[in-house]
Amino acid sequence: MLEFTDFAVIAGIVTIFAGGAAYTTRQQINLARLERQMNQLQQKLDALLAHHGVQIKGPPPSGLSREVELLARDPYKKIAAIKQYREENPGTGLAEAKTRIEEFYRSGR
Repeated sequence: MLEFTDFAVIAGIVTIFAGGAAYTTRQQINLARLERQMNQLQQKLDALLAHHGVQIKGPPPSGLSREVELLARDPYKKIAAIKQYREENPGTGLAEAKTRIEEFYRSGR
């Protein structure tokens, strides 16, 4: 039979895990929000530059779509970038897609 102290220890453990889960979820929500805000700012900046006729000379075209480039810039989203590249380029093998994404990442664009 469990005593009061046993219930107190169990309650403490549950509280610690619940707090950790809430903290982790909160960080993921903030990261998603910041990423969305950054994309919105980029779109606004692009619109302002286009409106005023300002053209910024960018790096040579990579041959990748903007979505693949955004994914490929983040090393944690490398697999997603490879998957997206293969979806956009049917018939591309895994090794070829991986090489293209890694080349893009190493180029530092």
